[in-house]
Amino acid sequence: MSRRILFGSTVVAAALLATGATAVAQASSSPGLGTVRSATARFHSIAAAEQHGYGLLTDVNKIACIDMPGMGGMGVHWANPDLVVDKQIQATRPEALVYAPADDGTLVLAAAEYVVLKADWDGTHAQPPRLFGHTFDVTAAPNRYGLPAFYSLHAWAWKHNPAGRFAMWNPSVVCPAG
Repeated sequence: MSRRILFGSTVVAAALLATGATAVAQASSSPGLGTVRSATARFHSIAAAEQHGYGLLTDVNKIACIDMPGMGGMGVHWANPDLVVDKQIQATRPEALVYAPADDGTLVLAAAEYVVLKADWDGTHAQPPRLFGHTFDVTAAPNRYGLPAFYSLHAWAWKHNPAGRFAMWNPSVVCPAG
């Protein structure tokens, strides 16, 4: 059975908000992307991802495949709410797994995504989080996920990104129409 996560839903939003601004997020040492590939290789199977607590993420409009005209796409996210609210950044434990739609419609593991709520991080750090030598992007609130502002970093460990290995949008990821 597929787990579905609606970050705009009251249950997950309440869990995220319950973390409080006094929480501390810790960034682990920055292993190379080979370490990320090793840690996420078992998640080429969405069923395996779901067995490890990841569930389908949709935005507040119930859109699963995330793209931005003129920028490219991210794809479809499976997020682990326990990792999102644990206030830690660990290179081998991404908060989300990103799957890109293939030409035949199947979803293929493309990236790992690291997420920490901005208030949690900023409460104890003077600078935005960094991992793999890259500063996280910030998504302000309000946003399409119904979340408070958050930091995120995509690591395109499984799919080439012409915009860069750590860019948020991948021009080669195309969401199906409709």
